[in-house]
Amino acid sequence: MKNIIPIIIVSLFLFGCKAEEDEATSSTTELEGSWKTACYTNSDNTSYYDTLKFAGNTVTVTGEKHSDTSCATDYRTDVESLTFAVGDAGKFTVTIGSTFQKTPKSSSAVSNYNTNSKCGHSDWELNVAKSCSNGNNAGSTVYGIYEISDTTLYIDVGSSYASSLSKTTSSTFTKQ
Repeated sequence: MKNIIPIIIVSLFLFGCKAEEDEATSSTTELEGSWKTACYTNSDNTSYYDTLKFAGNTVTVTGEKHSDTSCATDYRTDVESLTFAVGDAGKFTVTIGSTFQKTPKSSSAVSNYNTNSKCGHSDWELNVAKSCSNGNNAGSTVYGIYEISDTTLYIDVGSSYASSLSKTTSSTFTKQ
C-alpha cells in the first residue's frame, strides 16, 4: 500500500478548500485521463507499475506489484478510488478513502495472504479482489505538487506540499 502514490500519490491525494472542490467537480483539469509509470524496482527486488486515472474529481490509483525486477511476473494488484481537488497552479490534494481493493495475481500471493489473513481475510483466491481497510489513513489528506511536460506527468505527494519535484521513475507518469 505504500506505493499507492506515489500510490498515494497519488495512494496513495487532494483535498482543498470548498471553492476548489466545487470547481474540480464541475470542470475537467489538465490531469484528466490515464497516466502510467515505467516499470521500477524496489529495494526488495520486486517491481511495480503505478497508474493514475483522473476523471472529474476522482483519481483511481492502480498499483501492480511483480515478484521479479522486470515487471514480468505478476504478484498482486491494488486499486483505490480517491477524491482529489486541484488548488493553486501545480498543486492538488487527495482524500484517502476508507477501503481499497487487493487482488492476488499469483499462487504465492494467495498463499501468503491466506497464511497472514491479509486484510482480515483467510479465503483469498487467485484473481479475486477483496476489500481492504485503509485503517487510520481513511479520511486523511495527502498534498501533492505536479508538473506536466508534453505527455509526461511528474508528481510528488506527502503529508504537506513538497518544495520541489523529485522526478524519480516511481513519480514520473506517461499519458496513456
